[in-house]
Parts: sequence; structure tokens; C-alpha cells
Amino acid sequence: MPKRIDARDKPCPQPVVMTKKALEEMEAGELEVIVDNKAASQNVARMATSLGCKVEVREENHDWVVQITKEAVCEVEPEKVEKETVVFMRSDTVGKGDDELGKILVRSFLPTLLETEPRPKKLVFMNNGVKLTVDGSPVLDSLAKLEHEGIELLVCGTCLDYFGLKDKVKVGRVSNMYELVEAFMKADKIVSI
Repeated sequence: MPKRIDARDKPCPQPVVMTKKALEEMEAGELEVIVDNKAASQNVARMATSLGCKVEVREENHDWVVQITKEAVCEVEPEKVEKETVVFMRSDTVGKGDDELGKILVRSFLPTLLETEPRPKKLVFMNNGVKLTVDGSPVLDSLAKLEHEGIELLVCGTCLDYFGLKDKVKVGRVSNMYELVEAFMKADKIVSI
């Protein structure tokens, strides 16, 4: 019988944190994580997959069950460390001061990222920055090009919920606080805009 974690009604990123802790404590075996929303199931599944576990997700009585299989690992090779720059888009403008000027600057800043070396590995969108990734944003084309070039766009799901924009996301991937903090902590450099 697999170990079970009931993470229903737990705010982001608690389901991911609870799952990661349980996986760290077990050598091998199966773990079932029950969550009450699809986003949480995707976040838990993504984290478990990144740790090398096999993952299956199923919907069951209006909840989601993430079935995780962890196999015993004899020896793990050290992870290659890749230098990483993360751009933190915390606003839909660049800089503080005049918002109109800030919106002009953001429309110039994003396409310029494609012309620079080294390029950032990730762009993290939080607070008003998430508004750049949704329907009607004047920078969607630039963000789509960045994404096409392999730059990961992580968009705060809590922020999208707060602004009522989760169903309007056009670029990037809806993420969770655990993954966003992890992106910051692994970065060699964080550029805040």
C-alpha cells in the first residue's frame, strides 16, 4: 500500500513542499498525493519528475491524485552546474517613476534580450509582471520569441489568481512559489526589472 499525503486545501507551495519532504524521507516505493486543484497536481508532478520519479496523475471525485514511484538509486552523478541568469519581472513597466515611460521601456527591453549574450535562462513574472504574459499585453510577440529561443517563462499562479487572469495567459508556464524560489536560489545572477 502506497504512502498517502492529503494536501487538499493547502496553499501554494505546500503540496510541493510536503511531497518533496516525503520523497526525501523514503528510499524507494510509491507515494500518492491528493490535491484539490489541477494546478497543484501539475506542480507536484513536475517536481517529482524533475527528481527522476515516475508520475501518473488521475482525477478522482473532483480531486487529483498524483501517483509517484520512486526507485532506489545506487549512485547519483553530481549535477552539472550551469551558470544561470534569471530576469525577475516584478512589474509591467521598467523602473519606478513615470508608468508611461516604463511601458515604453519594457517594450524595448524584452526584444533586446534576444540580441544580447549571454541570454537569461529564465524570466520570472510576479505581481504586476504577470500582466505582461496575458491576452492584450503589448509584449506578447517578444515573449513568444524569447520562449521559442529556449528561455523559460515562469508565471506566478498566485499572482494570476489575485488579478483574475489565470485563464488569459498566452505565453509562459503557470508556476508555483516553490519553483519560483528555487529558480532564484539556483541562479548565479538575478536581474530585477
